[in-house]
Amino acid sequence: MTRRILIAAIICAVAGAIVIAQVRQWQSGTWRDMKVDHPKVLIGVQTRDPNSSLPRTAAAREVRIFVIDTATHSLELRQEATVDTPQIDATIGEPVVFAIEKKTVYVKAADGKEHKLSLRKKTPLQQ
Repeated sequence: MTRRILIAAIICAVAGAIVIAQVRQWQSGTWRDMKVDHPKVLIGVQTRDPNSSLPRTAAAREVRIFVIDTATHSLELRQEATVDTPQIDATIGEPVVFAIEKKTVYVKAADGKEHKLSLRKKTPLQQ
């Protein structure tokens, strides 16, 4: 009896996960611009490493701005990252595959990995 209940629970969990899983609406566009801004000053408290007397250095932050043109809109995307965050291979003029979910944009890299960015501005293109 408990085995049947366990199997039924597993089936319900798998069916629920399939229903909840969201399929992204992938679109195509073209990289138009890319810019990386580094902060001029890093303000913060340096913590000390408990195993030595040397201060820990915080990873430098940077803001990456990307612009994608579609057939109807120009999208300005923003990624706040540290220097060691994986880069997005954005070559100006090359095609890009992306999906928009509210204020989040997922960009698919050539190797299939998805990068999460925030949508800053969506401007209609002048026809």
